[in-house]
Amino acid sequence: MSEESQPINTEQSTPVAVKPRGPLRRLGCGLALALWFLLLLTPCALFYLATNGEIRLDHSDMPQPHSQPRLLISLINDVDNRGLQILRSTKTGAVDDTSVCVETAVAYLLWASSESNQDVIYCDCYSRADAAAAWTLEETRVSPCE
Repeated sequence: MSEESQPINTEQSTPVAVKPRGPLRRLGCGLALALWFLLLLTPCALFYLATNGEIRLDHSDMPQPHSQPRLLISLINDVDNRGLQILRSTKTGAVDDTSVCVETAVAYLLWASSESNQDVIYCDCYSRADAAAAWTLEETRVSPCE
């Protein structure tokens, strides 16, 4: 059959309706894009950790914000232990402006270690006379805050 013998379709074709994208599909694409972007930034974070030794996010309203950061990821490079230390602290038991307890969880991700599980949770309780006074450490417990 040649091109000349093929019948020509003179009927108008009806357009096929395209289903619009739903909001959940757009949200899924946005989350996938955000996760891909975080994956691409991982080498930058690891390079920063290797050069500075730690990644730190401090609290702004803690009694001792530098010693109890919101998140601290630090590199451990000792003779016996090698790995990461991950420290997280949260404020608990804040009844008023004169007393507060801070719960700190320390976890270790070690790839070379001389000891077994070293993870710990401890609680520091602070008090002060009034809102303008400095915080004083009242007690430290090696257990979660109540």
